[in-house]
Amino acid sequence: MKEKILLYLPSIIFNVAEVIVIALIGTLLQLPLQTLVMIFILFAIIRTSLGGSMHYKDWYKCMIWSALVFLSLFVLAKANLIICILMTIFCACILTKRGNISDIFMWKGKATKYADVDEYIKYHLLDDKLIEFEKKIQEQDKLDYLIYKYRFKDNLTFEQISDKLDIGTPRVSEKIEKIAFAIRLYCGI
Repeated sequence: MKEKILLYLPSIIFNVAEVIVIALIGTLLQLPLQTLVMIFILFAIIRTSLGGSMHYKDWYKCMIWSALVFLSLFVLAKANLIICILMTIFCACILTKRGNISDIFMWKGKATKYADVDEYIKYHLLDDKLIEFEKKIQEQDKLDYLIYKYRFKDNLTFEQISDKLDIGTPRVSEKIEKIAFAIRLYCGI
């Protein structure tokens, strides 16, 4: 139980900080508390009910994007609440997989920052260094090995890995960053 809490702690801290930032934006715009809560809850309900929400791989980009989306919704609420509600529904739908915007740069670009690692693994599957790296990572940390396998061998997305391993997307991103760095050093990419 304690390990699960520690595993989810970074995600929990991020989500709490994100809600605080959004609430501060609404407060600074002097939005009535009921309107602020209504917009936030409507957005959250629609986004979770459609399933498969999209996220940036970096936490700070996710925070900036969320702040900008809610800032625009809150400014719109000051002008016209009905239009704001409609835009909240629209934004919540767009920011899920049902929005079908997976080719936009913020979620899945043509070239990733791991393109060199992907290419190396693709063309050096039987390379002694890579095989040795895989054995070492499997011996040291089973979770790191699974993340390595899912990302670089099975080409799963961050969210698919997160769902499969039941850990937060920011944690997956952090681990992939470390694994990619280790592969680059160990294999001399």
